[in-house]
Amino acid sequence: MDPKETRITTPFGARSTAAEVIDGVDLSGRRAVVTGAASGIGIETARALAGAGAEVTLAVRNLDAGARVAEDITATTGNKRLYVAHLDLADRASVAAFADGWDGPLHILVNNAGVMALPEGRTPEGWDRQFTVNHLGHFALARALHGALAAAGSAAAAASAAAARPVRPAASAASPGFPGSAGSAGSAGFPGAAGSAASPGSAGSVGSAGSAGSPGTTGSPGTPASARIVVVSSAAHLRSPVVFDDLHFDYRPYEPMLAYGQSKTANVLFAVGANARWAGDGIVVNALSPGGIRTNLQRHVGDIAAPGVVWKTPEQGAATSVLLAGSPLLEGVGGRYFADCAEAEPVSRRPEDLTAMMVGVAPYALDPEGADRLWATSERLLAAD
Repeated sequence: MDPKETRITTPFGARSTAAEVIDGVDLSGRRAVVTGAASGIGIETARALAGAGAEVTLAVRNLDAGARVAEDITATTGNKRLYVAHLDLADRASVAAFADGWDGPLHILVNNAGVMALPEGRTPEGWDRQFTVNHLGHFALARALHGALAAAGSAAAAASAAAARPVRPAASAASPGFPGSAGSAGSAGFPGAAGSAASPGSAGSVGSAGSAGSPGTTGSPGTPASARIVVVSSAAHLRSPVVFDDLHFDYRPYEPMLAYGQSKTANVLFAVGANARWAGDGIVVNALSPGGIRTNLQRHVGDIAAPGVVWKTPEQGAATSVLLAGSPLLEGVGGRYFADCAEAEPVSRRPEDLTAMMVGVAPYALDPEGADRLWATSERLLAAD
């Protein structure tokens, strides 16, 4: 965060739930993909977006588990526009197949799936499995879906501009939205094109966004205009920068939490790099820490001792993801890292206090040069046969 910029806060905090941060926001006509939506906070992220009216595709490895979640979300929200599609982030062919199967605009991509503290393991390419699943797979997915995201972002911007244009009294105002056919789900679980989003509402003022773009003045919750990419990172990014000379632990002894921390730093750097490259396409990108939530993610580390940390429910853990994905309060804000529904405070070293660690961000995770280097490195790895 630039010292000249004001830290962004919102009316929400650590105890807020996903449903609360999206209350009053209408996401009808918007299409979302949530990776890892068959467990943990992914379920509650998808549920909140569906509850606000969005069409949601659950991108999951286990299609049966995804189908059960989709049925449950439909039962609790009444939204029948839930789809399930296969995605294995450790498999480049699976990522490509998912992106190839997508049709039409995409308004929200939540890169939620992840693994934590895995025993040492490598992909067929020889890449560290945590770095691959948590960063490289999502990097490949976002790049492959860039066209769909840009289509949604540019259409929303055009609709917003049309809605803001003065209309002659004698003329009949055209509808700012251009909804298309909803389509039917194919064998891969993908819906057809849903068309462009309707006119966005006004965003609330949440602080000076500086070069990232300023939110508007307080108004009705409305509908966000930009396409959004939300990247779920972790406070564990404070455990390790990206070690470019040894990404896959070819030289260092493997340590599961260091590998996890490195991959979570990569998540934040991706958000910085993608926002710098794609903001002009109407796509904003942010990263976040969901906080401490006891889910299946921690299955490889056992019962974590965290004195002083107040554990969140999955509904609370999904709140920051949903805020970044759907709230007009953060319209135009990108390239940042959030925790507890507010922009995180930079820290000069990893805090000993775990509560402070949960809401801090390392400067190396927000470094534009580091983001550029990671982008180039990731492209090179994915281009290799």
